[in-house]
Amino acid sequence: MPNDWTARVWAEFRAGNLTRAWRDVLLTLRTYRGHGGLICPAHDTLAERAKCSARTVQRALQQARALGLVSWAERRVRAAWRWLRASNRYVLELPADPVQPGPRAPWPRRRTNGQSGCGGESEGIKKEAQEERGSVLAEMMREAARLPDLLERRRAVMAERLRAAWEGRLHKGTVVRV
Repeated sequence: MPNDWTARVWAEFRAGNLTRAWRDVLLTLRTYRGHGGLICPAHDTLAERAKCSARTVQRALQQARALGLVSWAERRVRAAWRWLRASNRYVLELPADPVQPGPRAPWPRRRTNGQSGCGGESEGIKKEAQEERGSVLAEMMREAARLPDLLERRRAVMAERLRAAWEGRLHKGTVVRV
């Protein structure tokens, strides 16, 4: 069963149903099999071993539950008069249905943002978009140059008020507002 389950996790990953981090979390979860198949690691423990965040572990487990790979039950321990929540008890399950392609494209993924040059926008479209952005930016800079320099005005007012205060033209107790 563990080898079949591991193969199923890899098949789901190749089909695009699991991310790399989710795959690593599930494969790490499999290593915690104890006596009688008991698996009870904490989310933080899984996150540390899989080198990801606890929230990624939670997302991976939710996706694995949706795919039928994992189920779990909440565990509680008694501490004096209280029942405290402990780590979950996980059960690895092997779904009978075949792997279905997921929302993500199968490996290798193609970038559609034009950054890698291996798909996405064509060169002509990219150049046109850059030129358009450049012309819009140039127009914004021209508009900004036409605006009055408010910072320079503020500095002049502050300097005048400071000069007036030093010369004693302001009465004591007068608040100088800038």
